[in-house]
Amino acid sequence: MSRTITPLQTRRNPTAHAKRQRGSVLVAVLAIILVITFMVTRFMNEAVKDLEYRAIFNEPSDVRAFAYGMLEVALATIQEVALIDDGKLYAGEQGWSDPISYAGISIPHGWVVSINIRDEGGKLPINTMSEELLNKLLEEQLDFDFGTTRELSSTLSDWIDEDDKQRLNGAESDDYLRNNPPYRAANAPLQSLEELRLLKVWEDEFFDEDGNPNELFVQLSGLVSVINTGAVNLNSAPAELLELLALQDGWQDDYLFDGLEEPYLKNPPESAGQISGVEISLLRVTINLKRGDVPFTISALVEPNFSAQSSPDSATSGSAPEGASGDAPKTGSVEEQDAMQLPFKILQLSEYTQGGPETTSARYSVMDIGE
Repeated sequence: MSRTITPLQTRRNPTAHAKRQRGSVLVAVLAIILVITFMVTRFMNEAVKDLEYRAIFNEPSDVRAFAYGMLEVALATIQEVALIDDGKLYAGEQGWSDPISYAGISIPHGWVVSINIRDEGGKLPINTMSEELLNKLLEEQLDFDFGTTRELSSTLSDWIDEDDKQRLNGAESDDYLRNNPPYRAANAPLQSLEELRLLKVWEDEFFDEDGNPNELFVQLSGLVSVINTGAVNLNSAPAELLELLALQDGWQDDYLFDGLEEPYLKNPPESAGQISGVEISLLRVTINLKRGDVPFTISALVEPNFSAQSSPDSATSGSAPEGASGDAPKTGSVEEQDAMQLPFKILQLSEYTQGGPETTSARYSVMDIGE
C-alpha cells in the first residue's frame, strides 16, 4: 500500500526555521564581539605599557629628581641616626637601614621605590692587605697548597706594585707580553676582581677555560674587595673572614658578639690589629625606582664625614682605591657637594635604566653630579 506525500508535509515549520536563523546570527555576532573585545583589550594593554615606557624617558627630570630626592633622604637618615651615637656608624641595626619608613615618606601612586644601603667595608682590602694575610686567606679559607699560594700572592704583588722587578714566584710585563694578544702588567691597584683573569696562575685557578669566574672566584669575592682600602668592619664581615682575622690577631671569634648591649660591636677586641675595625667607612646606597615596567636606578658610593667640613682637600680624600694623582675624580665640584649640606663624600655615582651598572673604575665616577 503506497503513501502519498502532500506538498504541505514536505515543508518544515517556518517558525522553528526562523528561530534557528536568528540563533545562528546571534552566535556570529557574539563571536565577533568577543574577538573585537580581545583585540581592544590587548591594544589597551600594549598602549598602557608603551605610555609607561615613554613616560620614563620623556619625563627624565621627574624621575631623576625623585630618585635623587630619595638619595638625599637616605643620606639624611644615616646622618641623623649616626648623631645619636656621637657620629659613629657601626651597623644597620642602629636604625638607618630603612630610610623610607624612618622618614615616613609617602610614595606616589604608581611608583615603586626601594633603598638598599650596604657596608662596603666588610671585606679585606685586596689592594692594600699584607702578603702574609693574603697567604693565610688563600691557605686557610680557599685550601690552596703552600706553593700555589706563594705563586698567587707574588703574582698579584707584581701586578699591583709600581716597579717592574719580578718576585721569585711572580710575573711582570715581560711575561704578559708573550701572550696573544700581548699586554703589560698594570703596576696599579686592581680596578675590579674580574681583572684577576689577566694574571698568571690566577687565570687558571679562579676562571674556567672560557674565562668565566668559577666557584673559587665566588668564594674569593665574598672575602675581598677592590673598593675598601681601610680596616675591615667586624660588624659586617662574613663568618669565614672573622675566623681568619681571629686566627691572625689571636682573639676568639665564637664569642665576639656575646654579652653586648647592642647587636653590634662598638670596640674591636683588645688584641685586634689595624686591619680589624668596627666602624663603617664606605657605604653603597642604591635607589631603585620603578614607574611602569622600566626601572631607574642610582648607585652611589659614599664616605661618611661627620667630623669634618667639606673642603677642596677633603673632596679628593677617602677610603676608596687611590687613582692617578693628576686626574680629578668626577665626584662633582666641592660647591655642589656643599650645596647638598650633607656630611658625605660622594666617591662614585652612576645611574642606569636597564640591567645593572658596569664594573666602574675605582678612580672615576660614571657621571658628574651636576649633569
